[in-house]
This record gives sequence, C-alpha cells and structure tokens, in this order.
Amino acid sequence: MQINGNIKCSGNLVLRGKVKGNVECDHINIASEGNLKGNIKALQSSIGGNFVGDVFADTLSIESTANIKGKLHYNNLKAQPGANLEVELTDIHTGRESRVID
Repeated sequence: MQINGNIKCSGNLVLRGKVKGNVECDHINIASEGNLKGNIKALQSSIGGNFVGDVFADTLSIESTANIKGKLHYNNLKAQPGANLEVELTDIHTGRESRVID
C-alpha cells in the first residue's frame, strides 16, 4: 500500500507500507517494512524502517533495522545498535546538536 498525502490522527499508527507526506499523531511506529518520506510530529515515535525527513517527538526510539536520513528533535532518545543513520540530532531540553553519519 502507498499513500501520497498527509496523515493526522489520534492514538497509535503502525506504518507497514509506503507514505509520502507528513504524519501527526500521538504514537507512530514505522515497522521494519515501512517507508516514510515526510515529517513526523508525535509524542512517541519508533522508527524501525526507512525514514527520510524531520522528527519532532517527546520520546524517539530508533530500532536496529532503521534506515534514517534527516533531522531528529527529541526530549528522550532510545537507540539500538545497528541502525543506518545520516542525521542531525537536537535535544530539545538543551538545544545541543550533534551530527551522526553511520
């Protein structure tokens, strides 16, 4: 399944297909087979698939299967080893920025 357009919802969203557009929801989980090209605004974001864009999340979890390119803004970060990253990280609390290419 492929969606071209923005998604706005309350509750949980599990993405297993392809989306080109922005996502705004309470909780998003991009599964290992998921692909999102756009921006995310959520309380909790978990990325295990392919993602290109910017994330604005209170809690951000990066799974070992993730392939991420973009800017990640977070309050709490959890990351598993093994993910492919080309990102700029910004801690919202401190404003501290880091660049990661792995």
